[in-house]
Amino acid sequence: MQITTSADLPSSPIRLDWANIDTVLLDMDGTLLDLNYDNHVWNEVVPEAYANLKGMSLHGAQAALFDHMKVIKGSIEFYSFDYWNAYTGLDLVALHRTKVALVAYRPGALEFLRWLRNEGKFVAIATNAHPSSIMVKEERIPISQEVDAVASSAVLEAPKEAQDYWHALNQIHPFDPKRTLFVDDNEPVLAAAQAYGIHHLLCIHTPDSERPSRHNLNFPAFDHFNEIYAS
Repeated sequence: MQITTSADLPSSPIRLDWANIDTVLLDMDGTLLDLNYDNHVWNEVVPEAYANLKGMSLHGAQAALFDHMKVIKGSIEFYSFDYWNAYTGLDLVALHRTKVALVAYRPGALEFLRWLRNEGKFVAIATNAHPSSIMVKEERIPISQEVDAVASSAVLEAPKEAQDYWHALNQIHPFDPKRTLFVDDNEPVLAAAQAYGIHHLLCIHTPDSERPSRHNLNFPAFDHFNEIYAS
């Protein structure tokens, strides 16, 4: 069976009114960076280590971990390395480092970040990634050097799915929601940003380069960053 990807589909640029956008907020995993890394670590590496630690089958470890993930999905704990270290008894940082070679920019992301800098936009990574996760990725790709700020939900003490995150972010880095672009691969997060009043919202068709593209999304979507600006 042949899997259709975004590269096989016709694509037309998304017209953004860049003259009326001062602030650009960008998700990290699945937006700026290929989600393949995180999916591989959490779906395979962590369950395998958990199975070995607990003396259970890989299938049993995956079922146990995935069931618990479903229960806490969207919460601050879901994204916390500290929480998962305690819950599993594993060293999450060490496990993530075993596959750090998979950390990579998504198509056109780095060029887009540098274009934004040249245009004088305020650019922040708005992420649910725990600081430990960011640290490991930074060892491979110094992405924080390409932006003005990195705002982790762990630091703001609320996940992006909650309005508290957006209020806290605006207090630390003031922005006008009507003149802000936010890009994320997570539709519930985009809905939360929309509820907060952020005007320009975009999604990603293919967050994970190793998985099929998603369509029929609730927000305008793209894959290569050159689709949303004149490079």
